[in-house]
Amino acid sequence: MKKITFFVLAFLSVQLWAQTSAGFAGIVFGLDRERVIEEIMKLGYDPLGSSDGADRVVIPVYMMDELPVQVDFLFNKNDHFYAFEVRTGRMEVDRLPKVFEALEYMSDKFADRYGKKIRTTELQEADIKPSVHNLYKQWTNHKTLNIYTAIIYKDGRYYTVGSVTSRKFAKEPSASKKAKKHDFSDMMPN
Repeated sequence: MKKITFFVLAFLSVQLWAQTSAGFAGIVFGLDRERVIEEIMKLGYDPLGSSDGADRVVIPVYMMDELPVQVDFLFNKNDHFYAFEVRTGRMEVDRLPKVFEALEYMSDKFADRYGKKIRTTELQEADIKPSVHNLYKQWTNHKTLNIYTAIIYKDGRYYTVGSVTSRKFAKEPSASKKAKKHDFSDMMPN
């Protein structure tokens, strides 16, 4: 009995640690929109875009140590927090070296948080394609998360983005499909 209790407690501890190690600033993946907004407000920020139907909630200015960024919390069809994106401000082409500096800085911060096992793509100005995520670093050691940093060129401006996505919640089936799956009313005789 003691062994079973030990294994159950160990399992629950591992689950709790795994849940709290993913997310942003203590806001874990899987929380609903209202809880995310509450947690953001507890951090001292006033979130934007929190109206019903929006797929994201935004912290317009968050200090990633020395780098001011915008943080977007993304929600799936079930209104569960499944990803966050950290982005710098948009800069003109003459400030492109600053974009690369921000990309390196953000990548270093992500490496401190998510580990050093990284696949790096060498990015040069000529390699940057418009309106796509031009990947720079991708973290390959996480089975439950997709993590990368990139540069985006859009509308004549460049910016850096870092993204962390929970695979579990990104692929979560919508609640209406779950409910429909168990609805046998159409099989009942009238």
